[in-house]
Amino acid sequence: MSVSLLIAAAGAAAVSYIAVRDHRAAMAARHGLLDDCVPALDRSVLTHGGDGFPLITGSHRERGVQVQLLLDTMTMRRLPQLWLSVTLLDRHPGLAGLGILVRHCGTEFYALTSHFEDRLDAPHGFPAESLVRGDPGARPLLAGLAPLLADILKDPRVKEIAITERGMRIVRQAAEGKRGEHLLLRQSVFEKAHVSRTELADLLDKLHLMRSIVRSHRQAQAA
Repeated sequence: MSVSLLIAAAGAAAVSYIAVRDHRAAMAARHGLLDDCVPALDRSVLTHGGDGFPLITGSHRERGVQVQLLLDTMTMRRLPQLWLSVTLLDRHPGLAGLGILVRHCGTEFYALTSHFEDRLDAPHGFPAESLVRGDPGARPLLAGLAPLLADILKDPRVKEIAITERGMRIVRQAAEGKRGEHLLLRQSVFEKAHVSRTELADLLDKLHLMRSIVRSHRQAQAA
């Protein structure tokens, strides 16, 4: 074997070793991303998916809660994104639900907004790049929620807000992947990514406010 081939083989082996080592380190780091959030929920259960990312189920103020991290590598020419999804379970059979998706690009596999039938006008105070969709009859609920939703959407990390007959959810950016690892090794490495208990508590407070408005809306409809 020529010297050039030996050098190439050694280089390929070195790159492969680094990729495997870094992948194992990234998988280990993923496991603890939600550890600080576990005490924020009652009867919390922490599990991990095949991708290493954690999922917490539990309750908060007597309502079921699901907290999970979603890895998004679908969008071309953008670094990998790690989304924090917090869902408050609250059944409202027959509710005309709605969703708001910010910076819509068509690759949001996790989004609920595109599942709604009607395109709605974005209320005053929403980001200019908001896609708002809802079930037929969702406009009164949107009007009632608009001030709160506009306040939540002031956070540029918020990606989606959805209200359905099964509950409400906020999806917010948790971290962005490191450029070098993504460009060279196509790996999703989120350096120093962490979701604090304070951040989760803030999102839960907002979801409970949304729930209160939804319940008032339902009561007014029934009157």
